[in-house]
Amino acid sequence: MSRKLDLQDIDDMARGAAILGCGGGGDPYIGALMTKQAIAEGRPVTLVDIDEVPNTAQVVVTLGIGAPPVLIEKIASREQPELALRHLERHIGRKAEYLIAVEVGGLNALSPLMLAAATGLPVIDGDGMGRCFPKLEMTTFNISNVPATPLAVVNERQDFVLLKTESDAICEHYIRYLSIGMGGFMTGAGWAQSGAEMKRACVPGTLSISLKLGQVVRQARERKENVFTALLAGLRETEYYNHAHIIFEGRISDVSRRITGRHSVGVARVERAGEVLELVVQNEFLVARKNGKTACIVPDLITVLDEDSGEPITAELLRYGQRVRVLATSVAPIMRSEAALAVWGPHAFGLDEPFVPIEQLVLQG
Repeated sequence: MSRKLDLQDIDDMARGAAILGCGGGGDPYIGALMTKQAIAEGRPVTLVDIDEVPNTAQVVVTLGIGAPPVLIEKIASREQPELALRHLERHIGRKAEYLIAVEVGGLNALSPLMLAAATGLPVIDGDGMGRCFPKLEMTTFNISNVPATPLAVVNERQDFVLLKTESDAICEHYIRYLSIGMGGFMTGAGWAQSGAEMKRACVPGTLSISLKLGQVVRQARERKENVFTALLAGLRETEYYNHAHIIFEGRISDVSRRITGRHSVGVARVERAGEVLELVVQNEFLVARKNGKTACIVPDLITVLDEDSGEPITAELLRYGQRVRVLATSVAPIMRSEAALAVWGPHAFGLDEPFVPIEQLVLQG
């Protein structure tokens, strides 16, 4: 059932998307501010279930592309998303009728909401990852044969480029170098697809799940209840993220990161009473190792939460001395298929170990 989103919903959804975003997708606070401003100056945003979308409808993905730390220092202009959409529409010769997120995390979960406020287009309750990933080919659209290109990208100076490539992996190769030349961050529109293709290819319900999780955390704090107990209960009520566990708590003792030219990569260490949890980052948290033993690994979700508030902390905002709890969560079944793991399993990130579901790792201790 469709629903109108209010300003409180945007804050809640931003928080929930950061929980599901594995530390990636851009700063959710910035995304929420930009989205609320767009709604205040534009139109109400309507969130619709995938079943409400006609099979013949034109669906388009809108997203931000670049290194997340860049966005902290240089906020994208509000005109970028619509310009990217209009360039894409001119190329495909058809107007977009619905928008959908590429990933359910941080700014990219909110990107279609910002564009919806400007254009009046409805936003589909779903996305193409069920979490965040750092590469364009790492989408359920790709493994369902819905290509990213033609893809229109626009920077803050309103320069634009239209890409058409043989594969999403090749598009990823080009787009990362292009983003450097265009200022480190761009807005894009692509994955033009029919409603029928979207229903086959997306992870449904993820934006409403984000909204619910954000509400759970906020309401637990307002009632002075245990935030982590409430959040775990909320996750375990969902269809995909029901294997949810706090795998470590402690203080961040070290953070190292660098922008390689294509991604923000690094390692963070969390310590407590002689035990160490190491988090490997490539835009998102990829693997958590407790005392050298894998505790959770991609594509399952790893989220870092503030110990006092339960607020999710993105990878680029990790700092020495923060006291945190680390959450590990299962992902949607489509994300664990053989075809999916070939694109975004551990080996796709250069990790020399197999994927083991979080529910098995917890049983193994």
